[in-house]
Amino acid sequence: MGHMISYWCKKCPILRIENVGVGMMGIGSELCACYNCHRYVLKKLRRNMNLEETSLKCPYCRKSIEPIDHGDNCPICASPIEAEPVGLWD
Repeated sequence: MGHMISYWCKKCPILRIENVGVGMMGIGSELCACYNCHRYVLKKLRRNMNLEETSLKCPYCRKSIEPIDHGDNCPICASPIEAEPVGLWD
């Protein structure tokens, strides 16, 4: 099951509402931050048969990236990101 999450930064004009997580079919997405090229990246996910998520890489610089969580730093201005769940999806 996935979540609909609102992400925003208090210093940047960034407000994104994204459907994140992996659904019952093993397909989903995550909003990630690339601190190397200072971008938000929405990555498609697909769980393999071992229920492991594949490693995430930035499509622009090919560096490893991680999904954004509440309290992580904004990749643009480095201030804390706020994240709030606003719904569920499957």
